[in-house]
Amino acid sequence: MEKIVSRVELSDDPALPGEILNKAESLYVAFQTGDFPYVLPFNHVWLDGHIYIHCALEGRKIDVLRRDGRVGFSTAVDVCIIREKSTTHFRSLCGTGRVSEVTDTEEKRRALDAISLRFDARCPRPTPDAALARVNILRIDVESLTCRHKNGPRRKDKE
Repeated sequence: MEKIVSRVELSDDPALPGEILNKAESLYVAFQTGDFPYVLPFNHVWLDGHIYIHCALEGRKIDVLRRDGRVGFSTAVDVCIIREKSTTHFRSLCGTGRVSEVTDTEEKRRALDAISLRFDARCPRPTPDAALARVNILRIDVESLTCRHKNGPRRKDKE
């Protein structure tokens, strides 16, 4: 008789973070506010080992990150609820890093072009200078990263 062992596994596959980030529709970023985290979803792109997100030029998140640039982030893809087994299959990623505003015009343009291309936005590329001036691009320099996956049960012979 076989025993089913179902567990979440950590992954050390170096390609997995990029695969997950490039497939995920939203990245949830938690900013440090002092008492409680401030969590927001973002469109994002994984580019040259950094995560780039776009946002408004001012507002609460900008005020918060200027006080403390430490963030946590997470996302999940390939989420499939298996009701008859009371489980969920998925690939997920979570991590920490430091976020900063991108001030270099060419880095900002490259990141925004990559985001708009990734999400098939109907906007001109390369992004015109006037449009760049109206948006903020944030770069997350990743400090820690963990990928997990649960893609089905492992089968073992019962001893």
